[in-house]
Amino acid sequence: MQVSFLIPLHNGLALTQACLTSLQETLPPGLEHEIIFIDDGSTDGTREWLATLTAPCQVILQDGNLGYAAANNRGARAARGEFLALLNNDLELLPGWLEPMLAALRRNPKLALVGNVQRRKDDLSVDHAGIEFGADAKLRHRRVLPPAASLRRRPVRRVAAVTAACCLVRRAAFLGARGGFDPEYHNGAEDVDLCLRLASQGHRVA
Repeated sequence: MQVSFLIPLHNGLALTQACLTSLQETLPPGLEHEIIFIDDGSTDGTREWLATLTAPCQVILQDGNLGYAAANNRGARAARGEFLALLNNDLELLPGWLEPMLAALRRNPKLALVGNVQRRKDDLSVDHAGIEFGADAKLRHRRVLPPAASLRRRPVRRVAAVTAACCLVRRAAFLGARGGFDPEYHNGAEDVDLCLRLASQGHRVA
């Protein structure tokens, strides 16, 4: 199994359905994969819809809303893929989004986690191109891309962290970082903490 897509849920049925459609429409041909939905006690019809899904989709039902970290950690433990694609359910994925991340991880064994450029749907402005520490030690999303010529020469760039809204991570590295996300964080900063822990273990984030 190459990739396990993990999508944690708590309501938002229409967004989830649109996300799954865009995911299935943009998968590389022949990719061995599974799609794991982890539902945190949805009450808007999501669970009824999940019950209609078939392979390669799988469903994990949690008893209540245990939070983003716990949901992803449980999905990662159940996953069989070499790589985990962590996805928020409100994404619209465009053709070619996955292949560069897969290529980067396969090319560089020291690279454990890679994110991608994410754009706002309303005006297509860059919403995320990595997370960096400012001079005041505060975290900021990069929202400006390097010049096109520079990107062509060096499309993969190390960063302090990336958002887990859409990223690809080696499953062994994720679980090796104390079992994944720290559940003490509740729907915020889990991804930054994970990236910093991976870096402390000698891994790279890009």
